[in-house]
Amino acid sequence: MRTILVVPDPQLRQDLLAALTKFPEIEVIRDLELYPEPNDFLRIVRSRRPDFVFISAQDFTRFQGLVSALDERMPGISVISVARDADPLLLIPKLMHLGLREFLSSPISREKLAEALASIAQQLAKHPTPLALRGDLYAFFPARPGVGTSTLAVSASCALADDLHVHTLLLDCDLMAGVTKFLLKIGNSSSIVDAMDHADALDEDLWSQMVGHWNGLDVLHAGELTPPATLTAASFEIVLSFARSQYDTICADLASSLDPFTIQVLQEARRIFLVTTPELVSLYMAADRLRHFKDLGLADKVSLLLNRKNQWHHGLSEGEASQLVGIPIAQQFSNDYVAVQGAILNGVAVSHRSDLGQSIMALAQSIAPASSPREAALPVRHRKFLEFFHVPSAPDKETVWKD
Repeated sequence: MRTILVVPDPQLRQDLLAALTKFPEIEVIRDLELYPEPNDFLRIVRSRRPDFVFISAQDFTRFQGLVSALDERMPGISVISVARDADPLLLIPKLMHLGLREFLSSPISREKLAEALASIAQQLAKHPTPLALRGDLYAFFPARPGVGTSTLAVSASCALADDLHVHTLLLDCDLMAGVTKFLLKIGNSSSIVDAMDHADALDEDLWSQMVGHWNGLDVLHAGELTPPATLTAASFEIVLSFARSQYDTICADLASSLDPFTIQVLQEARRIFLVTTPELVSLYMAADRLRHFKDLGLADKVSLLLNRKNQWHHGLSEGEASQLVGIPIAQQFSNDYVAVQGAILNGVAVSHRSDLGQSIMALAQSIAPASSPREAALPVRHRKFLEFFHVPSAPDKETVWKD
């Protein structure tokens, strides 16, 4: 069985490692000497896919944060809590409230560790470790430059991360004209080009150093807009595969050209949002793009987004616009110059108080994973610990809780 250790206390860590040497069937795939941040811990778990984890309860606040993150994002991963010089009468009720079944206190004997590992093995036999869900990719593709695709992609990504609490990555894949770094006022973070350059060395630590952050959203911007010729399809495949192991949803803001890199992103996407405006030229270009998508076998993925819809526009009707492009309009977005310019000036998403912001929120809700926590989520069901625990007959405080 594969495990990860999160044990900052040196003495407790040494005690646990010494006890584990007597169990060669247990492979320690990551040994963390400090408490990571919850999101960083989730990256490690999703990437390494352990069967169970050891987490020190010495700092109960940090311990609770990691356990809660696992329970929320990756339910089913077993946790063995460990502690040194802890009062079981105080600690065990807290563990029970979190729904944890296994607790070891130092010094850790071979017998007690064996009981805990046997219990984990039984749980795994009945309920194998859940595979980490792989994030879906949604591609935002402009019918032509200037139709507002980046505004929609950026604001929808921000809504997913901050309002719907979906672990989201925004990729700026317009390597020649990407504006995400400017729109979100991101500082000196790495780009998608940097990630592709280091694809062969990617791990959760390097990734956490590379990604930029805007509130709860992770971002890889487009870089210096002069991509080197050394970038390969294989390097992007590695980056995307790693990203899918780390995030629930990935949004890609694309260039308007159908170059090989853009086509590769489109082929990997679950949905392609073809963005156009009501002007005749934009609609003509959208129809042309759709014909190319059909040739590439991608037409069944395409949803048409009509941006900058003006209620006083007397040109083509919605039905005529849809007929001209060749597919129905999936969603419309109003023309709100003031809201967009305000967002750009302040480096924020379009305000939800505007009609445009409400439409963007609806788009974000439509692509959020059904299993992800929402702002208006159902109440959390508290665990009934009597379903899971009984008090063992062992008289000492070095107790292993069993189901």
